[in-house]
Amino acid sequence: MQVRLRVEGGGEGGDLLRWLRNDPVAAHAKLSVLPAEPGQSEMGVADVVQAVLDDPAGFSGLVIAAAAWRDARRQGRNRATAPTVKIQYREATVEITHDDPAEIRRIIDTLTASGSDSVDEGAAGS
Repeated sequence: MQVRLRVEGGGEGGDLLRWLRNDPVAAHAKLSVLPAEPGQSEMGVADVVQAVLDDPAGFSGLVIAAAAWRDARRQGRNRATAPTVKIQYREATVEITHDDPAEIRRIIDTLTASGSDSVDEGAAGS
């Protein structure tokens, strides 16, 4: 299962990568950065984090860890100042804009529904 995470606005992808590598909830994921896509050179190479998961159950932990990173980036009590994290799995892309448990559950459900036909296909590099 292959998942991509992008920090909107750029510049913080490397920080997200470090957070995920040190988070025990996301420790099961094989993490790497992807080169900037054409036309996105201003965002930098570390703004897209790729996670490869062998266990579909670990997907929830990855989403929770990304939401925790976002929550830790809030300035003061204003939730609107935290960066938005986009998560892509197959054809589905969702945004983490809140750390509300119901919102996180909706995100996980949306993404896992997009891969319900074959969870392992993404890990094979397709």
